[in-house]
Amino acid sequence: MENHSSEKNRSKLLLPYEIRFANPSDAQGIIDCMQSVMTERIYLISEIYLFSERGQKDLIRNRDDLNLVAILNDEVVGTVNVQRGIYKKNRHTASLGIAIKSGHRNKGLGSEMIRMAIKWAAEQNIMKLNLEVFSSNVGAIALYRKLGFIEEGVRKKQFLVGDSFVDDVMMTIYPIETMNE
Repeated sequence: MENHSSEKNRSKLLLPYEIRFANPSDAQGIIDCMQSVMTERIYLISEIYLFSERGQKDLIRNRDDLNLVAILNDEVVGTVNVQRGIYKKNRHTASLGIAIKSGHRNKGLGSEMIRMAIKWAAEQNIMKLNLEVFSSNVGAIALYRKLGFIEEGVRKKQFLVGDSFVDDVMMTIYPIETMNE
């Protein structure tokens, strides 16, 4: 996959972000980005990022998975992870996770990173790319739908966010089919 930091791709964004494959030196920045979003307590299930810097470096080095970072002024402000199924029966699937720091959302960054992830998944012959999102995150759900994800299921009142129960919305896209359209 090409480096998507060219001027052509930057023109889609409002600020001069660089989106690229993560490397082990990005580990602490990814941890900080994830923890920043977790601290908001409204987008991700966990409130504490559990990987150490060493563990994060190991995740980045795993060639079965995709790790992208969005960089602005030498800071990791967004990250996407695609983890491929580890068993023979689910190697054709993968799960997508995304975190973008507050102040960097709604600028096209998430869209571009997810498009890159879908393209990568198709290139890896991943047939099904899944994600889960809180039903209260209506902006993210709208973005996923716009990018071609379909709702595959809902687990009602799966999470308690603040004082409210929210559903777990499971969404899927078929990357190979999407890239062939």
